[in-house]
Amino acid sequence: VMILSFRYPLIQFIRKYSSVKNEAIHRIIYSSSTNIWFNLATEEWLSNTIKPNEHILFLWQNDKCVIIGRNQNPWKECFLERMENDGVLLARRRSGGGAVYQDLGNTCFTFLVSQAHHQLDKNLNSKILLDALHSSFNIKGHIHGRNDLVYGPDNRKFSGSAYQNTRKFALHHGTLITDVDTNAMKKYLNPNKEKLLSKGVDSVQARVINLCQANPSINHKDLCLAIEQSYRQTYSNNQIPSAEILSKEILNSIPELNASYKLYSDSQWRFGQTFSFTHEYEKRFPWGTISIGIISERDGLIHTCEIYSDSLYVNMINRLKENLLGQMYTGESIRKACQRTRNQVESEQEKTMIDDVQAWILAQI
Repeated sequence: VMILSFRYPLIQFIRKYSSVKNEAIHRIIYSSSTNIWFNLATEEWLSNTIKPNEHILFLWQNDKCVIIGRNQNPWKECFLERMENDGVLLARRRSGGGAVYQDLGNTCFTFLVSQAHHQLDKNLNSKILLDALHSSFNIKGHIHGRNDLVYGPDNRKFSGSAYQNTRKFALHHGTLITDVDTNAMKKYLNPNKEKLLSKGVDSVQARVINLCQANPSINHKDLCLAIEQSYRQTYSNNQIPSAEILSKEILNSIPELNASYKLYSDSQWRFGQTFSFTHEYEKRFPWGTISIGIISERDGLIHTCEIYSDSLYVNMINRLKENLLGQMYTGESIRKACQRTRNQVESEQEKTMIDDVQAWILAQI
């Protein structure tokens, strides 16, 4: 009897201790940076360093950028020269999926859960977002399909999301479109399926709506506060500490984060992780016709460059070909190669021809 009477309190203590031990530890984190490379690196760092029982809500925003999937071809998906001229950054995710344009009219969210003792509830995360929109902005959205949040009877999309599961963590991330520049989407994303011969993955643009059309007062700051409030109410946990704010200044103090940032910002990662492709184009100028064929391999370099022309300036054509070979197929490298060629030729006519060719090539990429 004594053994039994001792045993039951012990079982109750073990259950209580186990419950406390496995209780979720919530963190709410904001990024003060709008740099896409930093924010992708931060999300990755938080995922890789998440502690057992941690639940993290990460809220962030990116300035003008195009984000492509792991296996996408940037020359196929984007107008790179326009992006370069306008200061639009190119980023490549580790995950798959299509190309998207983001600017300060997007609010990005990440729900991150340790897999040690908890599971990610995607529907609950969506409810947190929908409750935030309804309670603070009187916007009534609903879940549509597996990944989208939509508005109105015609199901206009204002949020898309994706998921990742590993043995250590589960992640649910996406964007809320508040006031994105739809003209910029058309300017920088290339829907032309015949521009390149490629093995890359095509992007599909869905019909979208800016949430400011439903409520003009919505903005990133207030939306983040509404999501934070909805998150706190959902978990009814007064012990959730105040939100943390991360900035780029922490890069030098966290080696793992700094390494991720260097990867995402590296041109070899952004341009080089693609399939082989061929780009061919031809144009008639007052001084002659010129045809260019470029073959790029996975590293994003120009491995083959063939230039054909009926121009009388054979030397200029050959020098241009030599200077393009081995260069990154980017606007900056094209300019340098053309400028190098320009410095190598002597006549003003040839220099003018180089200027014509440079402007033409840049318009193609």
